[in-house]
Amino acid sequence: YERVLAYLKPKYLLGLTATPERADGQDVREWFGGRTAVELRLWDALEQELLSPFHYFGIHDGTDLRDVSWRRGRGYDSDELTNVYTADHIWAGKIVEAVRDKVGSPSAMRALGFCVSVAHARFMAERFESAGLRAVAVTGDTPAGEREAALRNLRDGSIQALFTVDLFNEGVDIPAIDTVLMLRPTESATVFLQQ
Repeated sequence: YERVLAYLKPKYLLGLTATPERADGQDVREWFGGRTAVELRLWDALEQELLSPFHYFGIHDGTDLRDVSWRRGRGYDSDELTNVYTADHIWAGKIVEAVRDKVGSPSAMRALGFCVSVAHARFMAERFESAGLRAVAVTGDTPAGEREAALRNLRDGSIQALFTVDLFNEGVDIPAIDTVLMLRPTESATVFLQQ
């Protein structure tokens, strides 16, 4: 947007964002004279009943990530994480068990699962399918028509879960979703809130 704003040189500029803390370290307030006119954080919006309430369950799965490489600014190595999360079916079984325990009616849920990689998303879709929950993996490689069909199938209840990797992070509104599965670690509060 910098080139567009530099070209247009707006007399008045209004900016709205759900994620003021940016992963790239840029301060968007520079475009607004360093000012924030109004700030309403997620927890405040929930308390004021401006957003739909949600229940958050953080479930410790016992996964040991000590041997997974970590790089400052980049996080965990995604190939190594994929190997950890797809090495056996026990971890995926814990996820299915948690869904059955925490979600009132898993066969009626409409879930979006955020995964570590494309391979992990496909693995989770296969594991859910084998557990009797209809699921598909939707990634950046998924053709637009298939992606739209998957979203339509989620909305109409023909599938219970879409598994993806960094595809539906921001600027996406899918009101049918009633369950979000964070199946990947993140060091970013912004990514966590977006997903």
